[in-house]
Amino acid sequence: MLSLSKFALVAAAGVVPLSLPAYQREPGVVLRAVRFYRADQDRTRVKGLVQIPFSLLQPTRPGGESSYTVSVRVADSTGLALYQQSWQSRARSGGADAEAYTVEIVDFAVAPGKYRFEVGVQDSVSGRKMSTATDLQALSDSSVASDLLIAPEIRLATANDTVPRPGEFRTGNNLVTATARVRLTPLRAQVFYLLEAYANKEGEGTLSVAIRDSAGGTTTQTQALPVKVTAGGSVLKGQLDLTGLPPGNYQMIADLKLDGRTIQRSADFSMAGLTETLARDTVRRNAERVTDEGYFGGMSAEELDQARAPLDYIAETRDLAPWSKALSLEAKRRFLTQFWKQRDPTPGTVKNERRESFYAAIDYANKAFKEGGRNPVSGWHSDRGRVYAKNGAPDDILRRQQEGRAPPYEVWNYAKGKGYYYIFADRSGFGAFTLVYSNDLKETSYPGWAELLGSPAVSDAGRFLGVDLASQSRRF
Repeated sequence: MLSLSKFALVAAAGVVPLSLPAYQREPGVVLRAVRFYRADQDRTRVKGLVQIPFSLLQPTRPGGESSYTVSVRVADSTGLALYQQSWQSRARSGGADAEAYTVEIVDFAVAPGKYRFEVGVQDSVSGRKMSTATDLQALSDSSVASDLLIAPEIRLATANDTVPRPGEFRTGNNLVTATARVRLTPLRAQVFYLLEAYANKEGEGTLSVAIRDSAGGTTTQTQALPVKVTAGGSVLKGQLDLTGLPPGNYQMIADLKLDGRTIQRSADFSMAGLTETLARDTVRRNAERVTDEGYFGGMSAEELDQARAPLDYIAETRDLAPWSKALSLEAKRRFLTQFWKQRDPTPGTVKNERRESFYAAIDYANKAFKEGGRNPVSGWHSDRGRVYAKNGAPDDILRRQQEGRAPPYEVWNYAKGKGYYYIFADRSGFGAFTLVYSNDLKETSYPGWAELLGSPAVSDAGRFLGVDLASQSRRF
């Protein structure tokens, strides 16, 4: 039996187990193997977690996905390969987070004995090859407990929540955040633990948990709590809040006493420093905002309504029909995320350049084209703001102050693309420029625009555009 799955994570999560040798501390592929005994089959089920840092992979395009091949080999003590398989995987890179990684999960079962678990990873772009391995001893019917599984989160599966979320795997009725190297931070200082206890008959005992530092000193010790184990075995689990634990490398040790037998299981983890954590959290948040989900994910209901409002400039009515101010916060976020994903010019990358340029144009319009007077108008609501939001910055602008009968006016020329041009005039004299004429058929021109500007101004604008505006004005 060999099953495979994959999850992409960010290293801030931190997780998993195993008191077996070969805990790889240097940067590279990290392998963890967690053993669980299945008495009905006399087999040891091994959950293998392969953590691959994105820093070792070259994306297929900047900010895009990484592609790589994973090879797995499980051999017995004679070197005979029992399982051997390889597969191609893809994962979206971690953006600005230097410690982001992806996790491959391998699930297999072995009979009593000793085994070698080998994993190889090859980057599809650079051809770079990486490998790691660990030796493991299968459990037996005399084993009192599984390996200790630790994670930043372990939650119970329910009738309506049985499928692991991205970044989780399932063991029994528990859904566990997946990673091969446990890393906690001052912002995420809770560690969850899970241990399977095995017994041929119902028994009672105690379980305590201790945290030891790299020097062997005990920093945290829980009380020995009573536990009951049913015939065949039970799952023992809990959690510790390690807020205040200094940065460094640690070991969690579970001490199980059951029917006169004592056994210890341990798992390594680390705690990051506060300064490092805050710096990485800032980088992570900034990186998340690059994505459509991240951009809208931190917005309030009012901010989401403000983000929706200018979409009338670039979308058809039918595209916006599902939107309602009565929608829930999450529904609004999903709508806006999907709206922009459909308009992403580079869907294979993290960034959505169209969304970024549109909202940057809205921000600029609010600063540059705000109109005062008796009825103030925010910049993006003005005619110039609307055109700027739809088309971006013009290639050329002609600006004229009031001369003779002509009011102040501006001519915007978009020489590239469809070659649109727009003429705005300050008819109020208070800086409120309105669109009076354009060759953009989606815009409405002012019927008396030529008389408003006067012949000299019409000729001036025509020379700037290289267009005979005088003859066009006679159509109105």
